[in-house]
Amino acid sequence: MLNVPSDITLENVKETLTQQNTELDLKDWKTDPKFSYTTKRGIKNLVIEVDSNTRKILLQNRIKMGWVICKVDDYMVVKRCFRCSRYNHTHTKNVKA
Repeated sequence: MLNVPSDITLENVKETLTQQNTELDLKDWKTDPKFSYTTKRGIKNLVIEVDSNTRKILLQNRIKMGWVICKVDDYMVVKRCFRCSRYNHTHTKNVKA
């Protein structure tokens, strides 16, 4: 979730989502709040792991959090080598004994 108000934490995000977005019917959804981070511009974002059906619902609708309408987007981390710029590995020194 992008542009989340500062008073929303990992502990109260599920409760806030279900109370303020009743039209989405998120009563039995499975969620696992992972972490939050702040961008260089001071915008707070939350990373939440959800099941595929909930993901589809969240991506297709506007999400209300406090007095803000938040955007939902996928969060992906890709491992990339800084030496060769190829994916799925990082540069490590091979130490032979």
